[in-house]
Amino acid sequence: MSKTPIRVVVIGGDAAGMSAASQIKRRIKSAEVVVLEKSEDVSYGACGMPYNIGYKADINDLVVLTAEEFKKKRGIDVRLLNEAVGVDEKNKKAFVKSLTSGREYEINYDYLVIATGARANKPPIDGIENDGVFTLKFLDDARKIKSFVDRNSPKKAVLIGGGFINLELAENLKKLGMDVVVLEKLSGILLNFEDELREIVYEELEKNDVELLCDVDIDKILDDLTVKTNKGDFKADFINVAAGIKPNIEFLKGSQIKLAQNGAVNVDRYFKTNVKNVYSGGDCALIYHKILDRNVYMPLGTNANKAGKFAGANIAGSNEQFGGIVGTNIFKVFDLGVSKTGLSLSEALKEGYNAVKTTITASITAHGYPHQGKVTISLIAEKSTGKLLGGQVVGDFEGVWRIDVIAAALYSGFTIKDVQNLDLAYSPPFAPVWDPILVCANQAIKQVGK
Repeated sequence: MSKTPIRVVVIGGDAAGMSAASQIKRRIKSAEVVVLEKSEDVSYGACGMPYNIGYKADINDLVVLTAEEFKKKRGIDVRLLNEAVGVDEKNKKAFVKSLTSGREYEINYDYLVIATGARANKPPIDGIENDGVFTLKFLDDARKIKSFVDRNSPKKAVLIGGGFINLELAENLKKLGMDVVVLEKLSGILLNFEDELREIVYEELEKNDVELLCDVDIDKILDDLTVKTNKGDFKADFINVAAGIKPNIEFLKGSQIKLAQNGAVNVDRYFKTNVKNVYSGGDCALIYHKILDRNVYMPLGTNANKAGKFAGANIAGSNEQFGGIVGTNIFKVFDLGVSKTGLSLSEALKEGYNAVKTTITASITAHGYPHQGKVTISLIAEKSTGKLLGGQVVGDFEGVWRIDVIAAALYSGFTIKDVQNLDLAYSPPFAPVWDPILVCANQAIKQVGK
């Protein structure tokens, strides 16, 4: 008798979900893989949305593969506008609602992958649902923003929240000719960066006429899009709210799948949940952090793709343990690159390390080369051992890629002495003979002594 092919149901069709689905079909050709996606989009580059808006590009440029292409090229049954509304893990069933017909049905599975991502958090602000107030998390959010901007040609934008999304959006709304104000509830932005590097970002925003106000409490948003705050009133034609995100896990209510305190799905280093044959990854789940040696919530596209790849491979029998992340991220603020990996000084001290910080500013090209951009680098290390704990690079757009060198060193368990001895390339257009990373390590060794 022929063996019945396994059926894998994947809930969520973006980075983690489609990576898992693709891995399973690549490794087990006979597997039946069904992807349930409640929106009309799968597999798109969400991180490109602020730039797509600013450059007035076609929104479909961000789509990597369509649902139809997944069906034809990879044999994956992608069901758009089909929302998972519940799970019966005991009987291996997912309960689904078609958002086009309203029909509800159930589907049996052998393995389940929860990759539902996260949604934008909306603070309890009176008027946050007014026309002209947006969030930017999904591709359809970008569609709505682009349509609104095309129809209304807004001149004044208020961005609520000073995180990556709104800082990127600030640059791109300026490209569209808008005046931009960023309102942040906390005492500052990028609080997990060192003070010297944050100050560079503040200066870049000021140089580009972006007004940043911190310690802002928002009272309400009026119908005419006036934002009333403790720092005064701000009249807007367009508002975007980026005040964090929340894992999409409401449909798991009543299940035995364990969740973290913030609602994210708890997984092991194989991306298994506590329930047999149920896996999870992406913005709805935790992920293992190599430096901290524990799970954290770090919703990034890179992490989601890795989680999906490992989950899919392990369902297909790979039994491969994930090595972990080190918390590397990078983004752009006008002509400035802003990046971080590992722990900041305050984070290291909080974790109990006897940590020190070394910060330098250096040229990214050789003396005499026409382009003389600079980067500021901070390296964080443990004083007793010299162990590298983290790094940050802020500065010239062409030089900020150095964060990847630091991330590789961090992942490999390097000490400052190891970093100091790295054989980094030298050529006038790319780096001076003493690369800024080496300059920083040479200074850091004086503090750690090892």
